[in-house]
Amino acid sequence: MIKIFKEQVESATKLYDLSSELLNIEKALKKIRNNFPDFTLQSTLVKVAVVNSLYNTNIFRVYDVAYHISEVISQEGIVLEPEFVDKLSAVVLRGNGDNGKEKHYTSFSSALAHIFLSEKFPIYNSVTARMVAYHLNEETKAKKYTTYNDFYHDFYMLLNSLDFKTSVSELHKYLWISGEYRKLNGIKPWENPSNEINPGLKKLFEKKDDTTQKILKDLIKDLYGPLFLE
Repeated sequence: MIKIFKEQVESATKLYDLSSELLNIEKALKKIRNNFPDFTLQSTLVKVAVVNSLYNTNIFRVYDVAYHISEVISQEGIVLEPEFVDKLSAVVLRGNGDNGKEKHYTSFSSALAHIFLSEKFPIYNSVTARMVAYHLNEETKAKKYTTYNDFYHDFYMLLNSLDFKTSVSELHKYLWISGEYRKLNGIKPWENPSNEINPGLKKLFEKKDDTTQKILKDLIKDLYGPLFLE
């Protein structure tokens, strides 16, 4: 297991707090949660459209997804278990020749669950998944999470291994922000640099002032060890 230092999580939180874009998005989502507390079809449509837009989850059939989520919750209630997120993510498309075709929107459903159901659900995306596998010292290229439940299990294994207290949200911020920085620069567990990262974070990463550079150095502290836990 590759150690996560307390300074790394704290650095990610500092960077997050420096981004007015991320802070305003968080405030907007809280307003939506307060103004649309239920999961009627109309309320769910708003939530699906907003999460899809802000998190770039590539859902083109917003109505179908909203209908599915509203139906599942109306029939079963809200179940705060990872299997429930998998159930929300499995959408049978309706109309336009797609009748009966099932698609899985795991990244989207995890974000929706984290924002509107419970912060106990970590947000899944390709960056956080690779970072979880990296810190668990698994083969990051070979590791593929076929279900949200699998990712959830590994995320909590990592969370429970830490020698300091932190929250699901704070650990997610570290995995995502540090992962985006590593991806931009081609740093482990990425082998090649890529500009395909969050534009708001990219602006932060490009700042040259001493304070930001110190935060960025602490963000990747695992690279200059001690690296491994027994």
